[in-house]
Amino acid sequence: MPSAFTETFASFRHRNYRLFFLGQTISLIGSWMQVVAQGWLVLTLTNSAFLLGLAGALHTLPMLLFSFWGGVIADHADKRRMVMLTNAAGLLLALILGLLVAFDLVAIWQIMILVFGVGTAMAFDIPGRQAFIIDLVGKSDLPNAIALNSSLFNGTRALGPAFAGLLIASVGIANCFFLNALSFLAPLICLSLLRLHYQSTLRARPRTLAGLQELLTFIRHQRPELGWMMTIMACNSIFAFSFTVLLPMIARDVLGTGPEGYGFLMAASGLGAFFGALTLATFIRRHSPVYFFWGGAFLMFLALLFFSCTENYKLALVCLFIAGFGLTVNISTSNSLFQLNVPDELRGRIMSLFSFTFIGFTPIGNFFYGTLGQYFGPCFTVRLGASLAIILSLSFLLAHPKLRRLHFNTEMDTIRVFGERK
Repeated sequence: MPSAFTETFASFRHRNYRLFFLGQTISLIGSWMQVVAQGWLVLTLTNSAFLLGLAGALHTLPMLLFSFWGGVIADHADKRRMVMLTNAAGLLLALILGLLVAFDLVAIWQIMILVFGVGTAMAFDIPGRQAFIIDLVGKSDLPNAIALNSSLFNGTRALGPAFAGLLIASVGIANCFFLNALSFLAPLICLSLLRLHYQSTLRARPRTLAGLQELLTFIRHQRPELGWMMTIMACNSIFAFSFTVLLPMIARDVLGTGPEGYGFLMAASGLGAFFGALTLATFIRRHSPVYFFWGGAFLMFLALLFFSCTENYKLALVCLFIAGFGLTVNISTSNSLFQLNVPDELRGRIMSLFSFTFIGFTPIGNFFYGTLGQYFGPCFTVRLGASLAIILSLSFLLAHPKLRRLHFNTEMDTIRVFGERK
């Protein structure tokens, strides 16, 4: 019987996944440093909750505009080459922003343009990278690899912001952007070292609308549960996931801390998410995913409610740790459910739709948080968003009983229903 350690890190037996994981670890630390530095830079230049929200909205708006196109390309192109191109674009944009800050030429409009550019690269990177994982580990280890990827994403969310807060206070914001640019070299090198034992199936790409229609027809007739899950994720993206856009203001004006304190608030959320992902990697094969999907969501909502009611910095750290834990458990389970309940030829498109619902609706959420935060204060806005997320999620759970019965199909190669052959 395999040990808990073996089960938790099962995907590491694949050399290609180890390389992929290493490159992404270094790159994501840099990316999270840039997120924190960017938020503090906007706050320093403008002192505006609205512009914090607008910057966050422009960062994720390309997911609404381009993510499905990215999914169509991922289904019909060389995914390794696609991910390498998006990493190269991220390197260039981080370098430009660092130079603007270093030479004191930066203006808010330049930040908005560069943020939109980073979001555009992300709109193509996420579906390509997510659909690429199955080529590294196979279907049987895919849920574990997705959970480990979440632990990677969120473990770096603990390290990157903490480093950024210390760097901003000691050596300035520009160095965060320069280090992020440097960090993109790691995935480029690791991706070039992969040994892929398959030949890419480069099928003719359908037009974007035709590809979207094919996916939506599949969901409507074969997987209505996936459609309802995406609707829930869209609502949560607007009313719960976007709270981080107000964290710089909460850190400074409510909790009375500076950039180091803001960095550690982000790090607490990332650390909780890291442990959530490791917990999921260990136990995802032993229990129904329905417990992780719903349990993670409601754990996050309740933690955000408590966070919005406290002015104690230490208690705020605990609340964000729990919120991060719940968020990762919910999102990673959703990711596995989507990937393992569609045929191979739709995987890139389903992951673009996953990204669209998880990230693409955050511009609306960022605008919601930024606008309400400007007039009603950041804590009231977080409290309202978490309350709406609880009400809407409970409504979906009660209205659609099939959402209480979700399963993985690890052997799926043709069209199936949850747990059944079609």
